[in-house]
Amino acid sequence: MAMQQQEQVQQANRWSWGAKLLLLLVVLTASLLTWQATQPWVHRPLAQIILQTDIPATDKVTLQKQLNAHLSDSFFGADLEEIRLEVENHPWVSDAKVSRVWPNRLMVEASPQIFMARWFDGGFVNHEGQVVLVDPGQVVGADQLPVLDGPADSAWIMSELFRQMSWLVGRDELAIDQMTMARRGAVELRLDNGIILVLGRDQVLPRLKRLMKVYHRYFVTKADAIERIDGRYVHGVSVAWKDAS
Repeated sequence: MAMQQQEQVQQANRWSWGAKLLLLLVVLTASLLTWQATQPWVHRPLAQIILQTDIPATDKVTLQKQLNAHLSDSFFGADLEEIRLEVENHPWVSDAKVSRVWPNRLMVEASPQIFMARWFDGGFVNHEGQVVLVDPGQVVGADQLPVLDGPADSAWIMSELFRQMSWLVGRDELAIDQMTMARRGAVELRLDNGIILVLGRDQVLPRLKRLMKVYHRYFVTKADAIERIDGRYVHGVSVAWKDAS
């Protein structure tokens, strides 16, 4: 009886291994057939590279022509990272994403630059504090953008200060028309009401915060008569009036 049961177990094991082998052969055959079927698509050149972006029309045409040079690449052979870096190298593009669209297309999504200010020496400062050289005629509202004026390597730090300072003066419904930073770091602001704020080079944010408190309490109603407010003092400010002799 025991020998009969052992033979049945061995026979079941043989069937089990046979079924596994058969399943493996089926999977390998299906994989081979799939691989053979996809080979024409894998090595076939791209049919289209789709560019989705809101950059100016003329620049979009130029960038599309540049991308079309990759149409000779295959679907899987195209280097997506290389294409992304190439697109982001365009001055109007902030960042880009490149993806494959089966069976023979690429999708390129390029975000346009967002400019927060004009740079005094030409170009525009984007939201990452980089100076970008583009055609001013293509920048919507370029003339209304504030101006940042400082040393060549100061664009990033000036953009960071500008954001924080804009918030401080904005609480009194004011805006910065121009921010100037001297070579040694001294900062001045010209507000949209014409008043110049002198902040020096040390503790410029605390000084501006203190200055705006004084302005809000004492000078809001006298703003039209003020030419300059100097906030470099520890315990107060000095005011230069327009009609002072």
